[in-house]
Amino acid sequence: MALTVEWIRAAEDDELLFELLSGQLQRLLPEEIQENRDLYQETLATLPRGLRAMAGTHFFGLSMSPDDLAWHFGNQSNERDPDETLNGLRESELFEIAHLVKQQWEFMKPHLHALQAGDMGGKEPHDWLGQIGAQRMADPTNKIIWDHCEQAGKPGLLASWTPYASKYPERCVVAESEV
Repeated sequence: MALTVEWIRAAEDDELLFELLSGQLQRLLPEEIQENRDLYQETLATLPRGLRAMAGTHFFGLSMSPDDLAWHFGNQSNERDPDETLNGLRESELFEIAHLVKQQWEFMKPHLHALQAGDMGGKEPHDWLGQIGAQRMADPTNKIIWDHCEQAGKPGLLASWTPYASKYPERCVVAESEV
């Protein structure tokens, strides 16, 4: 069943609203779509901008828990993934984090192929990231992002979804004609 503006407004608390939003994203982006990156990107382009922003920040939010920003880009399948993350951060009004991620992304772009291919001159990934200067650049940004996540609580960066949906519920629903 499709999420509605009324359901978003009626959500009793952030936890319930987060569950509603997560469920909607799982319904619209099931595992079989997520596994096919081209189909995933095509499907993202059809989502309302709020849901697209949430999808764009989802993997980034999960990635920043066990990893750091320098290593996060090694988990990207192509340049569209970081672009979706940046768009999602901006749409979610996480402007400072978006700015910092964009700086790191611009630095990492020329190194992305080597990182994804594992072509790091025989070095371990973290050593290689240190050698190219990515880790030194990422460390202060990691602290800012991790501090934000700690303040946000359990869902970390994904905690931005609920205030966003409360502020812009119409941006988080698929029109009935599209269902």
